[in-house]
Amino acid sequence: MITFNIENNFKIQKQWNGEDGYYWILLNSSEAEELNYLFHKECIEECLDYKQNSRIDYYKEYLFMVINILEQGEREILSKELDIFLSKNLIITVYKDKIKLIEEIIKDINLDKNCLLLKDVKRPCMVLYYILDRLIINNYNIISDLEVKGDSIEIEILKEPKGEQLNKLLFVRREAYKVRKLLKPLRYIGENMLLNENGIIEDENLFYFRNINRKIDKLMLTLDNLSQELALVREAYESEIANKTNELMKVFTIITAVFLPLELITALFSMSFDYMPFKGNCYAFYGILIFMALLVIYLLRLFKNKNIL
Repeated sequence: MITFNIENNFKIQKQWNGEDGYYWILLNSSEAEELNYLFHKECIEECLDYKQNSRIDYYKEYLFMVINILEQGEREILSKELDIFLSKNLIITVYKDKIKLIEEIIKDINLDKNCLLLKDVKRPCMVLYYILDRLIINNYNIISDLEVKGDSIEIEILKEPKGEQLNKLLFVRREAYKVRKLLKPLRYIGENMLLNENGIIEDENLFYFRNINRKIDKLMLTLDNLSQELALVREAYESEIANKTNELMKVFTIITAVFLPLELITALFSMSFDYMPFKGNCYAFYGILIFMALLVIYLLRLFKNKNIL
């Protein structure tokens, strides 16, 4: 457990014993049962079950929020759950694994960096505001990385489409679907924050959460644009593959058109009749070969003049 005294410039104190003031408490999920006397049992149980979708619940004296924080792993996007209790004088964040976003906020507070508003409006709800704001920025970065990967795949496809590019594209689309599934509930959370059903958020600070709601709407619009862009990349891949197939079929068609008259000539002179023109001529064989070669040259020039070749 780590306790920050919000009023005392976020100084760390050894423990919180229910004294008055404004505090931010960080808890590991293994310590969540220490909150039994403060919050409903079902909320504590959900802090131990890390398979929850993002959501917000209002109670008389506090609100309980579950949010999924995305982090880029070595290969795929990972999701880490953060549970938040917010009351008038207290905000408690419960996590199972270390969350980079929370660590960065703490670091910025210690450095007086990007947290001037938090130092000016010293309320627990403003800590929640900063967490949600950083969450949105983090999600923008995740989506931006997926866009870069999609653009890179599209450039590769336009150069030379290959089967491995389709596998890469399908992987990026799966990642985008995962992100959409995890972020979609944020829109519900943003709208419900503005309702402020139990008045936990002071009226003068509700403005900041309107700003959060607008940012969530823009984030979802960006996510929709990503899905459309990836669909266009898939169409580009299919179009390039279709063009390559058409070019290949074109080559086969030309080869067939050139060899068809040669096969006809070969078939005519291979008939087993007693009398055949040029049958006794010693130069007939070479003459026919020269005629066939000239015929091939003529057909190729004809196709070239017709812009078929």
